Amino acid sequence: MSEKKNSNKDKSNNNEKKNIKQVIEESSIAEAAADSAAKAESEVSDDVKKTVESLDKSNKDDAPAEESDFVYTTQMKQYEEMIKRENATHEKKDPILRRFMTAFGNVFALNVCFIIACLGVVTIGAAITALFSMCIRLQENNSDALIVKEYFTEFKKNFKKATLEWLIIIGILGVMVAEYLLIVTLPGMLATFYTVVLVAELVVLALVMAFLFPLTAKYENTIVNTFKNSLLLSLGNLWDFAKIFLIWFVPLYYTITNPVVFFTIWYLYLVIAFGAMAYLSTMTIRNVFKKIKVTQEEEQKKQEDQIYASTHRDGVAARANALSKYTGNKTKPVDNKIYKSTKK
Repeated sequence: MSEKKNSNKDKSNNNEKKNIKQVIEESSIAEAAADSAAKAESEVSDDVKKTVESLDKSNKDDAPAEESDFVYTTQMKQYEEMIKRENATHEKKDPILRRFMTAFGNVFALNVCFIIACLGVVTIGAAITALFSMCIRLQENNSDALIVKEYFTEFKKNFKKATLEWLIIIGILGVMVAEYLLIVTLPGMLATFYTVVLVAELVVLALVMAFLFPLTAKYENTIVNTFKNSLLLSLGNLWDFAKIFLIWFVPLYYTITNPVVFFTIWYLYLVIAFGAMAYLSTMTIRNVFKKIKVTQEEEQKKQEDQIYASTHRDGVAARANALSKYTGNKTKPVDNKIYKSTKK
């Protein structure tokens, strides 16, 4: 009986050992399978990360300048506006009398330089352009400008273009004088017709002259575009054109058509009159130029927003397509054309 008991105990111990071995083997197999699955998942996730990073790099390489420029320009504009506001609040203005005397001295010096530059007659266009250029500078808080030196620097810089524009104006005036002489000799309806044509030409010439030389002083452009832009500016800002026209036309016309007035105040034109008219009309001209600047900034902001939006849109589409490839998503790939069409 004892032998049978011992043999039964041995058998049970052997069975327990076998069961423990099987459990250990099964657990080791399960752990190996889990490790292999984890490795596979990590490899897939690494591949997804690499692809997404590569797509990010490609998108950045495609348009890094636009996005960075967008952020840079907007931040810089905000910073500049903040600095301007702080300067405006903390700036201490000079007394009114001192500012008046400074402006009077600058206008006097500009008038003398203008008269000297106009002595060649052909150089009148360059002289007017330099006069407006310096008036714009002085009104933009550049009170430390060296009037004489910088006036003639502007005169030389714009000499070729402004002189050609002035010669075109002289040619147009010559044609108008010929038309006037023709009107005097023609009878009846022909004279009336040519009179209407001459008046229309004078109106167009006045519209062009109001902004022609200030545009030449402020912006780089071709002669044809400068004539066209000056006409469009006058038509688009008729009230401003009227103020400029009155500042220049009324004193000159009244002085030329009244000999008594001419011989009474002629010396004022040599001393301060031309400079004062240019300085006063520049205040109105600068308001028009501010409108141009605001319009240009709005258009630039729209372009920057479009560039940023298109860059961001392409990145989202690429990431979505890459993730759908590795995650087994059966949905339709993202198409950039859908975004563009919806934006329109």
